Amino acid sequence: MRSAGTRRRFAPGAVIWSQGEPSQHVFVVLAGRIRVSTGSVAGREAVLAICGPGEIVGELSAVDGRTRSANVAAVDEVEALVVPAARLDRLCEQQPRIAWAMLRVVADRLRQTDRRGEYTDGPAAHRAVALLLDLAEQYGQPVAAGVEIALSISQQQLADTMAISRESLARVLRELRKRGLVDTGRQRITVLDLDGLRELGEQQA
Repeated sequence: MRSAGTRRRFAPGAVIWSQGEPSQHVFVVLAGRIRVSTGSVAGREAVLAICGPGEIVGELSAVDGRTRSANVAAVDEVEALVVPAARLDRLCEQQPRIAWAMLRVVADRLRQTDRRGEYTDGPAAHRAVALLLDLAEQYGQPVAAGVEIALSISQQQLADTMAISRESLARVLRELRKRGLVDTGRQRITVLDLDGLRELGEQQA
């Protein structure tokens, strides 16, 4: 993959590509994190994933040649390997292991899509708990207080991801703080009691 691509750097907040753009490349994240999201005519932004080093982004459009299905932006300073779709196609023919790895990436994306159904349906509290558990599992970092989810995502973006209002999310987070399950800060949520949050999620299911 390294021999077939070129390295590029993106500043924090830089738009790497926008939903609906023509597709010609697949990106492999070498350093930093990127945010994958979808937008709507109402201006809402649902965050689909945060991808870090070693992850591939844009694989579907590179395979089928269709326009980009999501927005991609740099969360912090990003270095990425940019591989043209034509070169990726040849690589997959020459190196079956790469094709198999790409298939696993697609399968993982489908599983993520299935999980998103848990936090886009039902009462706001159920959606919020399901999303926090998912984020803690995928992106949480152990800290003294518990598991910190630091993703540079606003509460509005989290609310849009769950298809609820920001006010509804704020009420749920306030209740979770009262229960001693989470602590919140600027673009940061710390799960103080992961087992307790899982138990609450099971009760809501």
